[in-house]
Amino acid sequence: MKHSIKLKIKKYLLCISSLLLIVSIFANASYFEKPINVFSQKYALKIAKFILPFSESKIEEKQTKNHLKTTENSQKNAEIGSKTAQNEPKTAQKTTKSNEILPIQSQEYGGKVISQTIDKSGANLSLGDVFIRNKTEKSIDISKALKNKPTLKIKLNSTKPQVLIVHTHASECFFPKLAQYYPKSWGERDEAPENNMISIGKIIAQKLNKSGIKTIQSQTIFDKESYTYSYDRSREAIISYLEKYPSIKVVLDVHRDAINCENGDKIRPIINVNGKTAGQIMIISGCQSGDITGYPNWTKNLRFNIRLQQKLEQTYPNFARPLFFAEKKYNQDLCENSFLLEVGSQANTLSEAKYSAELFSNVFIKYLKEFS
Repeated sequence: MKHSIKLKIKKYLLCISSLLLIVSIFANASYFEKPINVFSQKYALKIAKFILPFSESKIEEKQTKNHLKTTENSQKNAEIGSKTAQNEPKTAQKTTKSNEILPIQSQEYGGKVISQTIDKSGANLSLGDVFIRNKTEKSIDISKALKNKPTLKIKLNSTKPQVLIVHTHASECFFPKLAQYYPKSWGERDEAPENNMISIGKIIAQKLNKSGIKTIQSQTIFDKESYTYSYDRSREAIISYLEKYPSIKVVLDVHRDAINCENGDKIRPIINVNGKTAGQIMIISGCQSGDITGYPNWTKNLRFNIRLQQKLEQTYPNFARPLFFAEKKYNQDLCENSFLLEVGSQANTLSEAKYSAELFSNVFIKYLKEFS
């Protein structure tokens, strides 16, 4: 009798356990998902262990499978997130995607055009709002350079030239249109004045002249015959201008930078100023060091350039990249207050470079008028 009662109790409990397990399986589709899960998972296993010892292993196996599936999904999501992070630009610099894709065939694909605002991280010397990328062993006292005003006298509204603009690499040109990619066949030089650096220098000259600072511009393409000896040819021209116009106080050599990545991609340095995109600029100042001799006035040029760098940063923050200081002449030994100006890069558009010329001119005019 007792044995019969015990058997009935076990069968009764087994039915309850089975029912609870079934409810647990379909709980995911139930409105009472959470409470049912809690109840069934809490008591069903205990009842099953009492009635059928093998039930525990089955349930644990199911739970283990569910756990492994959840873990696998989590790992997959983590891997996707990691790949996404790896595809992002490896820089904290601002990056802006281009809005248009240049239509090129896959076999003509040369690389990407990466648009970004180059920050001050490349500078290894700074003071306040002056940032310098010093590639020499020379020590630079920025504070002293800012305190000692250059000995320069600009005559406003004079009929005699005060500023000379040249283009040692005049044929340097810009990207034909805004794009995310560039073709292998694309050339970075153009001898047509309306497409190269002459058009950029022309804007600067016009604005300076309009402000009362008499400026002349050489439109000779010195790199037409050979890129290698272009500085020798522009040197002869500068000497000729200085002899003809001894009133010239400043010599500006306007270039366009070329910023290439190891994988072939090209950097398009940009900055938004008043809601419009401009190519970032960079001042280059040389010095006498090592094999570079016959350049005793480099300290005066650097002083002039550091003050201009500060004026640019104060007017349009991040418009000018850190001043580049190198062991080169760049023909800057021919005249005090000389510098080389890089306007954008080969990946910028011509319209962006022209806007850069306008912005630079705005600052340069105010700067030169401080010496009038």
